[in-house]
Amino acid sequence: MPPKVIFLDIDGVMNNLCTPSEPERPGLAACLDPDNVAVLNQIVRATGAVVVLSSSWRLSLPLAELRASFAAAGCEAQVVGITPDVDGPRRGREIRAWLDAQPEPPTRYVAIDDQFDMPELPGRLVKTCRFHGLTTRELPQVLAQLAD
Repeated sequence: MPPKVIFLDIDGVMNNLCTPSEPERPGLAACLDPDNVAVLNQIVRATGAVVVLSSSWRLSLPLAELRASFAAAGCEAQVVGITPDVDGPRRGREIRAWLDAQPEPPTRYVAIDDQFDMPELPGRLVKTCRFHGLTTRELPQVLAQLAD
């Protein structure tokens, strides 16, 4: 496992309430906002972190399709997995279950979400505003969580 992981929600993080649907892109890729993708790309370039999807989209789409959608939207992040379906209303528990299942857990990680609080991951949550998704406003906090 790479030493740095981003646990990533999609709705309200990788898109926002103003994201226009792009019909020329297939499936989920049409829902990913280019500006939010650009910020994630900045984070990945700066840190080398990989992505584990914690979004509810992981329950309805296979991992291969999720990866293809992120690639089609221009995302440079390597999507390495999804969190287990443990307790939908408590996404932090699902992230904790994923971390506990790793033979070698990541040395640095951050959860980016717009909706859930995560008392199971003290100090690891960066919350976005669903009206804007992931923006440069969250960039310093995310980078600090993933810094060496």
